[in-house]
Amino acid sequence: MNSKLPHSAQLRETVKGLSLFQKLCAIIFVMITLIMFGRGALTYYNTLNDYEAGVHKRLQRLESTFKTLVERSSRELFRSADHYQLPSIEAISNNNVPPPSLMSGIDSVVFISINGAILASAHLEGTSYQPSEQDIQLAVASITENQRPHASIICNPGCTQSVFIPLINDDGNELIVNINRSASLLVEDFFDITGAELVIFSSAESDDVAQQTLLSSHGNKSAQMLAGILATSGSTLLSKGTFFGSTNGAYLGARYFEMPNGNLHLAIISDESNISSLARATLREILIAALSTSVLVIIVVYLTLRPPLSKLNTITETLPLLSASRFDEARKALSTVPRHRHYADEIDLLHDTAEQVTDALELLNKDIARHQYELQDKVHALTEAKQFNEMLLENSPMVVVTHRLDGTIQNINAMGRMLSGLNSNLPVNANINQWVRDPERDVTLSNSLRNMADKNQRKFQNELPFLAADGQIHDFLWTHSIVELDSTKLILSLGVDITETRRAEESLRWLGEHDRVTGLLNRSTFIEEAHRRIHRLEDEQAISLIMVDIDNFSEFNDRFGFDCGDDLLRKFANHISQILDNSCLLARTGSGEYCVLLASQPPASPQQLDAISHFEITLGNHTESINATVIVDKYERDACTVDELLSNATSLMQRMKNKAKGHVYYADEEDSRENRQEKYLLKEQLVQALNNNRLVLFYQPIIDLKSQRISHCESLVRMLDDEGSFIAPAKFLGIATESGLMPQIDYLVIEKALRQLAAWQQAGVSIQLSINITAPTLEQPDFSERLAQIIDDTGVTPDAVIFELVETDALENIDNARTLLEQIKSSGAQIALDDFGVGFTSFEYVRELPVDYIKIDQAFIRFIHERENDQALVRSIIEMSHSLGKKVIAEGVEEKAAMDVLSSMQVDYIQGYYISRPVPISALDLSIRV
Repeated sequence: MNSKLPHSAQLRETVKGLSLFQKLCAIIFVMITLIMFGRGALTYYNTLNDYEAGVHKRLQRLESTFKTLVERSSRELFRSADHYQLPSIEAISNNNVPPPSLMSGIDSVVFISINGAILASAHLEGTSYQPSEQDIQLAVASITENQRPHASIICNPGCTQSVFIPLINDDGNELIVNINRSASLLVEDFFDITGAELVIFSSAESDDVAQQTLLSSHGNKSAQMLAGILATSGSTLLSKGTFFGSTNGAYLGARYFEMPNGNLHLAIISDESNISSLARATLREILIAALSTSVLVIIVVYLTLRPPLSKLNTITETLPLLSASRFDEARKALSTVPRHRHYADEIDLLHDTAEQVTDALELLNKDIARHQYELQDKVHALTEAKQFNEMLLENSPMVVVTHRLDGTIQNINAMGRMLSGLNSNLPVNANINQWVRDPERDVTLSNSLRNMADKNQRKFQNELPFLAADGQIHDFLWTHSIVELDSTKLILSLGVDITETRRAEESLRWLGEHDRVTGLLNRSTFIEEAHRRIHRLEDEQAISLIMVDIDNFSEFNDRFGFDCGDDLLRKFANHISQILDNSCLLARTGSGEYCVLLASQPPASPQQLDAISHFEITLGNHTESINATVIVDKYERDACTVDELLSNATSLMQRMKNKAKGHVYYADEEDSRENRQEKYLLKEQLVQALNNNRLVLFYQPIIDLKSQRISHCESLVRMLDDEGSFIAPAKFLGIATESGLMPQIDYLVIEKALRQLAAWQQAGVSIQLSINITAPTLEQPDFSERLAQIIDDTGVTPDAVIFELVETDALENIDNARTLLEQIKSSGAQIALDDFGVGFTSFEYVRELPVDYIKIDQAFIRFIHERENDQALVRSIIEMSHSLGKKVIAEGVEEKAAMDVLSSMQVDYIQGYYISRPVPISALDLSIRV
């Protein structure tokens, strides 16, 4: 085959056969021909049936004609009897009867008595017929029964028409006159009238009809015609009485019937040869009409189908071009196809569709080509990504291992091989449980995952140590997932080495519980530990609280610097511990403040206390004398708590320092009562402030260091006293907590703050607002419902709200806190963990809580630009918070130097006096920038 041929031509060369046009023409021609010839055959058949029915009717008429002719002839014989002159009895007896007239056509006359005896007879010359006795008896019986003349045809042996007429002669005697005439006259008359053959025969059961023929129109010829009919029809003529068909090359019709006496059989035969010629003429006309119609129809079909099928042929020859993407050639071929714009048919629609398909396929072809290029690019990118992932997996600082549930290792990355001492060729029996296990709890990795497999969990996280090949134990945080590889369930375990994190957490936990400078317990830890010690001590044992505060400590820092101040704090702590009993509980609870819980017998002596209040420190070549004020208060179990005892001591310390520093003071009952009275009055004032709407909000801006603009403001509560002066929250919030008023204050603050936020939002001010929530409020049973109601009433957008929760409050009951914080998060608000670093300071808990912000306590921030220890601690908090996806807010920024240090540490937000003090809404400037 020539490869240069068009695709359609190649297709025509490979596919040989009839075209659609030829097939349609052939099918239509055959169908029309079959229909026309079938219709012609039906017409021909119906015509023959009509002819046959006509023959049957004509034969019935011939039978009727013959019977009428017989009846008329009988009447004629009856009338001739009336004109016949009856002879006398004597003449009859002497057989002296005149013969019948030759002109009458009567052959013989027989006179019969009423009893059936032949009396006399007269015959024409040459005739001698007279009825048999049986014929006479039948006639007498018929006359007697019917009382009328009797007529019949009697063949014995010739056929005679015979009548029997009862008459009375002139003598009054009854006679029966029998008149006989040859039946051949009837047959001749019948043939002359009808032209039909008549055959009278004696028996229809004989095979030789000629021998049984008694009388026929043309003798043996008629008998042979009847014999042929009987041979052709069998018993049809005798059973049905009628025959029509071809016999011996001639179409004949026959009618069979019997004479009344039952002894004679008649057959009327008519020549129907003209029907054959009529049938042939009809058949010829039918064939001519059928052929003419078929030819005419095929011509019409040809002229009708040729143009559209020619178009269809062009379209079908064009379609293979599309598979070869030869779209221009296809369009050119389609453009040659004529179409009717106003009388479009299905082929025109096919033509339009073919053009549309051509355009669509061309576009699709272009898209496929483009997608092929894109797919190649994606395959290339996926290949690079696969190589990158493999490289990332091998160079990942995490341990990545796939293993079976029993611990059998399927694959392990470079980090895992390094720690386990394995190489790239894993031994068959390598088991991860050899390295990942906790010997103290006797737990292996597979043991810890059994519950995950039983419950069909998709993911699971736990902590298990990695016992490295070099003997070191690494703390690891594991994340496990069930994966399927080749229909086999495996476990993918990702391990992160958190050894340094654990050490940092331990350091943070220690720092959260201790003072960084002196190593002593801090205030919150001191209170907790004091509670525990008092609970363990017996009721009889005396317990005292000793509060020591270095006089003029801030001036000492100003004179000698913070390093010397820190040195003083450490040495003074050692000074106290050397003087008092080693079993005492010592803590640094303030800037230069120490607290001692002493449970000893006897209690501290005045000399010891006086020694505590005086101290000397050497600074280079200079010795500085340091004085301290000492407060001693006795703890009474039923009178107060440690918090109240500490609060009373603090209040007394402030009053005593205003009087005289550097002395030892013993708290008495009056001091306690005064303190309690002061608290009571402050509580009353707080209740009145709640009732009289004297709690107002101040706002302190918080700066986003990236944009150097205000990100949000923290709302802070202040109380107005009776004189209109503001009371700091530090004075009344503790009393509010003790009195159970914190939920009421918190709800009031939330509502006021959200209404202010709603006003900002309505004014188009895009700013977030931070609101503090305390643990007592968070633990209210209906907290979530009330918060949702306040948000709904104020109409604020919740995602602009940040709720701050103090770290120690959040971690007192971490499970409950997690649930409540998740409910807050579900409303759309965000969560900040406040005063971070002074409480538990555990990132394990932070990871479990749904918080968005970590606010580092100002105790770590205020002097961060001067203290390297604070910088190391804050840097660690920032890095760990960022690794957990939390943003960091540093509060207590009072110097630009502190802000610069924090900015270099990538802290997210800053807050403090350097930016702005808390101010009422009327004084708030939202355009502040740094």
